[in-house]
Amino acid sequence: MATTKSPLRQLASELLALPLGLWMGLGAAAWTLSGCLIPQDEAFLSELPIPRNRPPRIVEKQVQPSERIIRGYGSDFCSMEFSVIVEDPDVGNTLTANWFVDYDPNQPRGADRVVRLDPKDDNVVRDERAYFQPNFNSAVFDRLNTPGDHIVEVLVADSALVGRDPQPTVIKLPNGQDFADPGYTVSYVWFVRTEAGRECL
Repeated sequence: MATTKSPLRQLASELLALPLGLWMGLGAAAWTLSGCLIPQDEAFLSELPIPRNRPPRIVEKQVQPSERIIRGYGSDFCSMEFSVIVEDPDVGNTLTANWFVDYDPNQPRGADRVVRLDPKDDNVVRDERAYFQPNFNSAVFDRLNTPGDHIVEVLVADSALVGRDPQPTVIKLPNGQDFADPGYTVSYVWFVRTEAGRECL
């Protein structure tokens, strides 16, 4: 029976097949596929007499690994460490970093790992990194053990998720009406090629 790759999974295969110097233009499409912000009507929201939720941001200059394309997992090295630093102008928000390996929107499932980032000292930039540390010798995150092309994604949310969709927070306005303050997500992806070798078995 033939299987159909998700658009992001297909992109991973195409990127990993390219020489290192040629992938960046195509890789930019990953940001469009991997996540987006919920639009707002600024004219309407600016009239509301309440502070409104604002989106978090992944500090890309501090993402580890800094390279989006990683080759040789399972042959050249047997473990990896992914991590991100997140900032949120709403310093009281509790954030979650939801890690996925080979997420397929046609077969929704929960995150492989969830890291909670609590507010601390009113800092916009959260001091704590959100880590994801797969090891080829472990059964945990074993989807990465299969030779081939994989996607590791972190989805950061500033509100509760239903599936991968951020849920609004209902706020009571002074006039008695309810306002649904939207939640936001932001994501970052890496492309990993697993090449199993004897060193990791």
